[in-house]
Amino acid sequence: MLPIVITFMPSVLGRVVFEAEVLTADRLTLDTVTFKLDTGSDFTTLSCKALASLGYTDEILSTCSIYGTATTGGGNVLLQYIDNVSIKFGDREIQGCRVFFALGTKLSSLFGSDILKHFTYTVDNELCEFRMSATKRVVTTQAGDPQIQIYSLDQ
Repeated sequence: MLPIVITFMPSVLGRVVFEAEVLTADRLTLDTVTFKLDTGSDFTTLSCKALASLGYTDEILSTCSIYGTATTGGGNVLLQYIDNVSIKFGDREIQGCRVFFALGTKLSSLFGSDILKHFTYTVDNELCEFRMSATKRVVTTQAGDPQIQIYSLDQ
């Protein structure tokens, strides 16, 4: 399968910032989310603002599953999560993602190592391209199913 090629926005701070379309299984609302690539983050997160644009109210979010606490730049936060999220890059889609959030915080939308571990990736700052190729090792759930699946939408 061909790599996923993401063009990112040049940044004076050297951050890789890119847009992707996000769809959650329970709200069925597709919206564009701006992510920061954060290879040091254990979790892929969505900001509360991004979740609101996907149709989530604080009331709905408060009923989502709790993961536990995590340490961020702002201190310890309570992480909750949403399963079965699809992240779409042009004609390619990654399905079966889990995204985390922390109600009442300014936590950004981060693309973290929980999804990145499924890929080998490179960042070309001159071309402003972030490339991800699926690894040969398939990460599976406890039931043995592929944890994340990658689809080409143009076939």
